[in-house]
Formats: sequence, structure tokens, C-alpha cells
Amino acid sequence: MHRFSIVLMALLVAGGVAHVGTMEQSPNAPVGVGAQSRSLLAGVWKVLEVSSRVPGAEWTVATPPYLSVYIFTPKHYSYMFSPGAGPRKLFAGGPNQPSEAEKIAAYDSIVAGSGTYILEGTTLTMTAVLHKNPNEMTGEPIRYTVEIESNRLRMTIANPPFAPGGERRTLLTRIE
Repeated sequence: MHRFSIVLMALLVAGGVAHVGTMEQSPNAPVGVGAQSRSLLAGVWKVLEVSSRVPGAEWTVATPPYLSVYIFTPKHYSYMFSPGAGPRKLFAGGPNQPSEAEKIAAYDSIVAGSGTYILEGTTLTMTAVLHKNPNEMTGEPIRYTVEIESNRLRMTIANPPFAPGGERRTLLTRIE
């Protein structure tokens, strides 16, 4: 299963990287977003910590994902992570023979998305092209406030579609 996750991520990233060379710069791109600000994100990251809270309360730190990878190219992003403390469960009947219950559990055991992004100052706007949850592929961008210090990236979002009314903060470290 680990090999399948790696192959799936490679395909997602390869698709995004292939588009980078063929897409022209949008005439509506915000002024001031240049290679320097984008290069701050470019690379491969992993999740160190995920926190959540209701506005004004203390942050509650969750168990970091067992496996995670965020990849930023100059214009595209792709991420996958497995929430929780342990590896994803293998299918009892073999790699391509999951039961209905195993399919549901597999869906719940991974988060994945890829698309385009714009980094403008401390605002990271991400627009999904492909997402595990089809309801997050509407073209509606989500916006994070980001802090980048050396090889650490902190992404904070208020009232996200995946946690309405709350705030979520993700701390990543650069691995490449």
C-alpha cells in the first residue's frame, strides 16, 4: 500500500509539473508575485504538526500525520497525507480486492489535493484542480496566512470548508 501511495503521488506531481511548462502566465496574475516569493515555497515538505481551535481559544495539537508530503513547484502544488499515528490498513483480500467497508476506510485514511497557487505577501491562495473530495474541486480558492522561516512553513486558515467555524494551522518542514 505504501508503494501505491508513492506511485499515486508521483503521478499527481508529474501531471502538475507537465502543466507548468505548457501554461502561459495569466494576464490576471497579481502584481508583485514574482519568482522570489514563489521560490520560498518551491520544494518538498512534510507535516510536523496540525493544530485546530475555535477562534480565540487555545490551539489543540493533533497527532501529526503518519506519512505526508507537500510539493510546491513554481505554480503548482500537490499534497497527500495520512491522518493519524499509524500506517494505512492493507486490504485483507489483496491489493485490488477491497470490501465496501475497506473502501470507505481507505477514503477516510488519506487526504490529497493538487492544483495551482499564488503567494502574495503572507497570503497563499490555493485553487484545487484535483482533490480527494470532489466538493473541493469547484474552482473556489482557499486562502491561508503563511509564515516562512528558514525551512519551516506555517499555514493557518480561518473558517476552512473542511472545518467550518474553526481555524486550522499546519506546520511543515522542508525535506528537499
